[in-house]
Amino acid sequence: MADWNWWPRFHDPSLRLSLREQVVLHVEANVRMLRDWRACWTFTWISLLPVPLLLALPYLIVHGWDGHPAASLAVAGLAFLAYMLLQHVAFAVAMRRTYVRFVRLSLASLGHPACVECGHPLGPKPPASCPECGSALGESR
Repeated sequence: MADWNWWPRFHDPSLRLSLREQVVLHVEANVRMLRDWRACWTFTWISLLPVPLLLALPYLIVHGWDGHPAASLAVAGLAFLAYMLLQHVAFAVAMRRTYVRFVRLSLASLGHPACVECGHPLGPKPPASCPECGSALGESR
């Protein structure tokens, strides 16, 4: 995972999809994902991991720093910023672990087959294994 970014890479950057193709791709990927309850469950739980920090904000405002209102608000503000950062990271991880796979599976229906693991474009006659990452190819769902 050496190429980790804040946002997942759905497919090879050289693939230039029109806006219409992008919409069709993501609608189909969403439908595929919604049909897989495990993926939805995993996505939801990963995305909700930072919520306890958000729920602690009222306590931090009232009791944050020995009753000093300005200090309590500062502590709550820092906790909120930490929540926002953790929420973004959790959402990006959830996208990588669940949604990206469905986008790559949906690319084939648009005529752009790609490796489900790494997103490498496979061309019109996909090989038995991905030339980029070596994973076995074949749609499993």
